Amino acid sequence: DGGVKINFFYSYKKNIFDGDILVIDSRFCGKQENILEFIDSLNKDKAKELKIIFADTADNSGQIKTEFLPFVHTYWKGQILKNKDEYMKPHYGGRFFTDYYNKKNGIKDSNEQFSKPIKNKRLLKKIKVCWNMGLCDHGKFSHIKQKFFSIFKNNFFINNTKSFFLPDKKRKLNISCRIGTKYERETVSFQRIKISKLLEKYITTTKLSRFKYLNELSNSKYSISPFGWGELCPRDFEAFINGVVLIKPDMETIDTWPNWYIPNKTYLSFDWDLKNFITRLEFALGNYKKFKEIAINAQKRYLYYTQGKESQELFAKRFLELVKS
Repeated sequence: DGGVKINFFYSYKKNIFDGDILVIDSRFCGKQENILEFIDSLNKDKAKELKIIFADTADNSGQIKTEFLPFVHTYWKGQILKNKDEYMKPHYGGRFFTDYYNKKNGIKDSNEQFSKPIKNKRLLKKIKVCWNMGLCDHGKFSHIKQKFFSIFKNNFFINNTKSFFLPDKKRKLNISCRIGTKYERETVSFQRIKISKLLEKYITTTKLSRFKYLNELSNSKYSISPFGWGELCPRDFEAFINGVVLIKPDMETIDTWPNWYIPNKTYLSFDWDLKNFITRLEFALGNYKKFKEIAINAQKRYLYYTQGKESQELFAKRFLELVKS
């Protein structure tokens, strides 16, 4: 309705250049055998006539693909660091928070790597927030629908869950935190391992099957959602759907859209060094009636952007502003 015609391509074809704007998904580039050849194709005469947008769909705020920045008009990312100047520094482990745990706690990865710093400050203005994973379906059967869509490419499978649990629902359990702790990089797993140990006297954090986990979550007052490969996690949105108060590491370094993370309004935060983790948790457990309002606010915000009457218009407006900027 906004006057934009969109075609989707799932393989490299010459007619991908037959338009005004070309949006390249970062996952598509990952399938290319020779990234340098792909970049070279963007410099050919026909490609030069286009406005080229690179859409980085990774779920973390780091690891900008610096090799694409000089060739594209805009670099989209679902979540970025508020302080873009940080992208001019190499981050240990490829992320701002992995760099933090390396410097603060001396954590080293078996397979060490650093993010590539952006050397030209003028390129920073190309980096813009698009939209994050929160707009995807995170309902009970989302993983099945996503699998079907990947096979059949049918929009029938693209819809958000209509099943929600209100925060006022009676809840027998205090905390849910079912997390994996085994990652290829120690700087990524560090936070999760430490949180698991701190929670030993409260709950068990070993993973459950999806349906058992969601049943537990819908009967819990609080959900603790550490960082994983990225700062945002599907568990955040599962908490909103199930009317649970989200407890999460501080997200103040992150700029994202929609912004689900408003301290003490849509989630409870704790410091990255975890020194106040237990005191925050104990205070929350003793004041659930007070903090239940956070679950109410978060669910309302989630529904506004995913199910509300204006949700489609909000996304369309965001998309049109991005492609025209």
